[in-house]
Amino acid sequence: MVLECLTWIPCLWDKLICSLNISKDGFAVQDLPREILVDILSRLPGDCVLECRRVCKEWLALTSTPNFVEMHLKRATPVLFMQRVDNNATKLDMFLFDEGAKVNKMIKKMGAKLMHLEAPPYKPLLCGSCNGLLVFRPWFPSSLSFICNPLTREKITIQAPVNPGIVCGLFFHPCTKDYRLLFVHHRLLFHLMEGVPFEYFLYSLGGKFWKKLNDFPYRPNALTPPTILNGVLHWIVNPYWVYEDVIPPCSNSIMMFNMDTEEFRSMPHPGSECPIRKEHKRVCIFEMKGKLAFCHPYGSLVYVWVLEDYEKWIWVNRYSVNLYLDVERYPFVITHFSPSYRNTLITIVDIQNDELIFDWGSRGVFRYNMHQKTVKQINGVGMKKTPLLPFCDFSRFIIPYTKTFVSPSGFK
Repeated sequence: MVLECLTWIPCLWDKLICSLNISKDGFAVQDLPREILVDILSRLPGDCVLECRRVCKEWLALTSTPNFVEMHLKRATPVLFMQRVDNNATKLDMFLFDEGAKVNKMIKKMGAKLMHLEAPPYKPLLCGSCNGLLVFRPWFPSSLSFICNPLTREKITIQAPVNPGIVCGLFFHPCTKDYRLLFVHHRLLFHLMEGVPFEYFLYSLGGKFWKKLNDFPYRPNALTPPTILNGVLHWIVNPYWVYEDVIPPCSNSIMMFNMDTEEFRSMPHPGSECPIRKEHKRVCIFEMKGKLAFCHPYGSLVYVWVLEDYEKWIWVNRYSVNLYLDVERYPFVITHFSPSYRNTLITIVDIQNDELIFDWGSRGVFRYNMHQKTVKQINGVGMKKTPLLPFCDFSRFIIPYTKTFVSPSGFK
């Protein structure tokens, strides 16, 4: 990627050289208009902008302003960030998959020294991403977590006011220009008589202050980042941490948090009621073309629902995808499991441009075009032959990520 972006620098230098007026006494520099230069630089990938910053102090200053950071963020193209964790050691591998790069440069291994907690032996677990910021929490419940920007190498460690305080969401509040973290704490069983089991806390990265929110009877799945739409964070309720004496899980299976009112509520998922609660472990929600999408893997079938009317909560079943027919030519690396068990290994990662991105254990990571009904395997180091099995040597976590220059403290 760095070699590719270097090809842009001579082009920009040519434009600058053409604007030079050379005289006997020296150079009288007449630069390109700053707005044009900023516009050009803001269209480059983050790695390229880093190289451009080394060209001269002026380019460094131009690419360090809040306006440039915001402009570059809006134009940046999402990639996939993958964490591979060795379950038997402290080894961490981080990979970026960028389809905009050359074929032999699509998979890039990243140094993981930045992604370490200050309190060993807890290994950091990737659990969220927002505008180029990644969120990590300990493998085991703890009050410690951190946010980092892998591109700029900035990192902030957060200590929750309760233990364990599990981070369940990172979001940007556009009115305050502030990034905020949402934490959930599960009261111990002997404290349940005090009220509902889950209490929530909000942390402002810019203001560096905590706020206690209203309690709520449910908690989200902390391993899956929230889908942010219409100023609201959306999750699937964690099926193993539900207050059973309240409302049936399917009626309250989608949990929501309004970033303006700072209030929680829950709504039902589309379709019929699930026969068992474990079904909620596999379902997920994403943003698709400005609307909320609900994915329900059932065996090798994936049903995709779209929320056509957000206010009235009206869902439409838009796609039914048979993954087995399309990926059967890609064999499993681990073959001694039953077909029914293999189907449970399907993890939906994201929906991008009508493409369903999913991880199928040792079979690989794929993109499925829901319009053309075509499938493409994502090959590369860390992507293939890395089984997502709880009793194997490796686990992998994949999340959409955008290379930006956003600071964990927000726009400055």
